Amino acid sequence: HLSFSEVKSLAAMVGGGGGAKHRDVRVIATLSRFVLEQAEAAGHALTLSEFGVEFINDTCWCMLGDVVPFPPIQSARTLITNSGKYAHYAPGLVNRSGFKVRYSGLAGCVAAARTGRAPP
Repeated sequence: HLSFSEVKSLAAMVGGGGGAKHRDVRVIATLSRFVLEQAEAAGHALTLSEFGVEFINDTCWCMLGDVVPFPPIQSARTLITNSGKYAHYAPGLVNRSGFKVRYSGLAGCVAAARTGRAPP
C-alpha cells in the first residue's frame, strides 16, 4: 500500500509536466481507503487519475489471483512495482510464461509508465 507521502511524491512526479502515460501501460496504485481520502482532499488523487493511475484500496496485491481483479493487459510482459513484498510474491502469483516482475523505486515506475519500457 502506498503511504500518503508516497502518493504525494507520485503525484508530483506525474503532474510535473514530464510527459503522458504510455498508451499500452497500466498504472495501478494500492492504498488504504484512509490514504485515498487524504489524497482526494489534497488533490493528489485527481492528478494521479488524470495521468491514468487506477486505484485499488483496502486490498493487498498478494491476495489477488491475477495481476489485477479486472481485465489486465494480456500482452503485458513485465510488471514493475515499488513493493519489495509484491516483487517477491508476484512471480508465483501471476503464473504467466515469460512474465517478468521487476522492483524499482517510484521514479523508475513513473519512467516505465511514460516510456512503456522497464527501467535498467
